[in-house]
Amino acid sequence: MATYRGRKTDICRTVGFDIWGRPSKSVTKRPYPVGQHGPNLKDRRQSEYGEQLLAKQVIRRYYNMLEKQFSNTFKKAQRMSGNTSLNFLRLLEMRLATAVWRLGYAKSIFQARQMVSHCHIVVNGKVVNIPSFQLKVGDVVEVRDRESSRRIARDNHYEGAAVPAYMEAEVAQFRGKLISLPEREDFPKFFQEQQVVEYYAR
Repeated sequence: MATYRGRKTDICRTVGFDIWGRPSKSVTKRPYPVGQHGPNLKDRRQSEYGEQLLAKQVIRRYYNMLEKQFSNTFKKAQRMSGNTSLNFLRLLEMRLATAVWRLGYAKSIFQARQMVSHCHIVVNGKVVNIPSFQLKVGDVVEVRDRESSRRIARDNHYEGAAVPAYMEAEVAQFRGKLISLPEREDFPKFFQEQQVVEYYAR
């Protein structure tokens, strides 16, 4: 399966801040696109299409997804009843890899994907190794009961994770439960999901 091999700071420099909330000297020192012409593009006005494309790329990179996965998720959201943009964000947020990251078992979305793929995570008592596995309200996500798996969570200081309101953590048991659907305020403020809707509507 294809995977992104580029530098994670590239899109952050285009936006002007680290989209994962991590301190990054390269972004603060050079808040402009990469390349020798980057400084000249810093204040250049983007086209409407360019803004929509960048909004899509930001959210896609934030959740560490390939384009085909991302577009298929959007199509699924379109088929659901209700607000398409909110449904889309909920589908992204309720991926298993995202839940592992939110509960603090992994320090990044990239490590969360690896933890799931390497069979360190259990959902409702069964090992699941599919990062894109869609959770439902009431599902229980747990670190597998073995030392090699739980050591990863301890090394990442999962006890201090800022668990979102729609999840309930049982710290001592290395377990978390999805208790409700996430609302718009649970997502990063810099998300421009309406731009993504307009991008795919072209």
